[in-house]
Amino acid sequence: MRIISTLDIRYILLALGLLLLLSVASVPLHVLAAAPDVAIKIDASGAAPRQVEDSTVQAVARDYSTAWKNLGRAVDENRPDLLNGFVGSAREQASKLIASQKQNGLRQRYVDHGHNATVAFYSVDGSSMLVHDTAQFEIQQLDGSNVVHSEQVTLHYLALLTPAENSWKVRVLESVPGF
Repeated sequence: MRIISTLDIRYILLALGLLLLLSVASVPLHVLAAAPDVAIKIDASGAAPRQVEDSTVQAVARDYSTAWKNLGRAVDENRPDLLNGFVGSAREQASKLIASQKQNGLRQRYVDHGHNATVAFYSVDGSSMLVHDTAQFEIQQLDGSNVVHSEQVTLHYLALLTPAENSWKVRVLESVPGF
């Protein structure tokens, strides 16, 4: 029976560190930097009346993820100025929620555990996309910095996305009781 020495442990840790460094080094830096904070999985295989290009799926995933991240932060901090991923009625609804929170002195925090989205419609001219989104959240109600209530929920949304200003924006976001 061999006892592992301190020197052996150092070599093992060094080898593991090198393996980790090599595995990270083989991934392009732009991929590491672009990793979204909100996990979005998009299935565009059933989109109609036209197919969604891979580059468009990637752009939608990136922009939809950023919009949800910013929505969570805007609601948590009561800051409607952070709603730049939203336009139209989606922005109005989120702004009303924030105004209501400010008025009653409470606030919500969304801990986003990810989204599974399916593209149902992609317009022929590429000007709009309808997405069915199933999202997992922990919703916390806060009074000051104290959590007074917390629950895990699965919510379903219909989201209408439109391209604007070199990114996809959420124009309509409606919660629905299921698909």
